[in-house]
Amino acid sequence: MDPTVALVPLRAPGEGKSRLADVLDPEQRAALSVAMLDDVAASLAAAGLSDIVLVAGGRAAAVAGRDLGLDVLLDPAGCRGLDDTLAAASRHIGHHRHILIVAADLPRLRPEDVQGVLEPDAEVVIAPTAAGGTGALLRRPAAVIGTAYGPGSAIAHRALAVASGARTACVDRDGIHHDVDTFTDLVALTEVELGPATAAVLPQLLGPRPLRRQPVG
Repeated sequence: MDPTVALVPLRAPGEGKSRLADVLDPEQRAALSVAMLDDVAASLAAAGLSDIVLVAGGRAAAVAGRDLGLDVLLDPAGCRGLDDTLAAASRHIGHHRHILIVAADLPRLRPEDVQGVLEPDAEVVIAPTAAGGTGALLRRPAAVIGTAYGPGSAIAHRALAVASGARTACVDRDGIHHDVDTFTDLVALTEVELGPATAAVLPQLLGPRPLRRQPVG
């Protein structure tokens, strides 16, 4: 069997993360997106995945991926939506392949989190985010189910798997729980261990933080 392929979809850096637009300008959002992608790709590689493909939503995303040394597939669906994009990417790679889809905005992802998704003896493995999204989705093979990204996608993916009769596992991993969509998510990163690229860029985005004062007496 061919080794598992990791697919990492990324919208054009600076255009995505629209819910951060009130606090970060496009250049800052781009810096954050690329840093998180760097950390995600490093964790995938450290977990033993040698075939990592960035599914790029435009030229800027493609350039970011190539700068990090990743294989790049320019959005084969023409930005019609994430599910269409992933379906087209899966066809390009081959529906017979084992494909692990991983979100690009998981700055806490560690190699052991990736291994935790790969370990179950299941045809579909779902790793949810804290908000009920899907941080990682493993399909063995990719043709076993389609994708259903959007709010509550972890439940939707489980429903697809159950309906298909596929052996299914859900895994909870700290490094996959925390994606970054809002300013609250961003500030929460100051309280946890991060990948080195995100840790380096975060102070530039948040600026000086007030010192916590110890209670007197």
